[in-house]
Amino acid sequence: MEQNPKHIHISEFNYVLPDDRIAKFPLPVRDRSKLLIYRHGGISEDTFTSLPDYLPTGSLMIFNNTKVIQARLHFRKETGALIEVFCLEPVQPNDYALNFQQTEHAAWLCMVGNLKKWKEGTLKREMTVKGKTIILTAERGECRGTSHWVDFCWNNPEVTFADILEVFGELPIPPYLNRETQESDKETYQTV
Repeated sequence: MEQNPKHIHISEFNYVLPDDRIAKFPLPVRDRSKLLIYRHGGISEDTFTSLPDYLPTGSLMIFNNTKVIQARLHFRKETGALIEVFCLEPVQPNDYALNFQQTEHAAWLCMVGNLKKWKEGTLKREMTVKGKTIILTAERGECRGTSHWVDFCWNNPEVTFADILEVFGELPIPPYLNRETQESDKETYQTV
């Protein structure tokens, strides 16, 4: 029997998570990380190297080989307001590889931070990519659910959207880490 989710209150899912219980950085040897074991209602822990000991014979393992991209872009309006544009999904073209190779224009569905301050107008950011100064602009389009269509344009046909993300983008780490993104995150915040 399916229940109507309207009875769910997000406050029911709040819980205390002390900052000292959050690993701010991964271990240097990643497979030495903790492994939570839940068996027959009991919880224990081990290390990830012991995973084969807990898997039944013939288990199917599916591996996540996705990469976190530097998808968070910051713009500052002329008023001084900081606008964060977080690229979620490519829409024009709608293939990741093709979108990354676009020159001069790419469109993405994005989450926008400080949306109230970006009611209209074009955001601009000057940057140096491949030794050349370019102007990247962002123009907000239609709202699609909780995301917004954003058109990115830049004035150099030798620069790809991947080049821009490499220089201008920031890796989006979870807010509960309570720290700024660091250069080491480009490697250590990836699935291995």
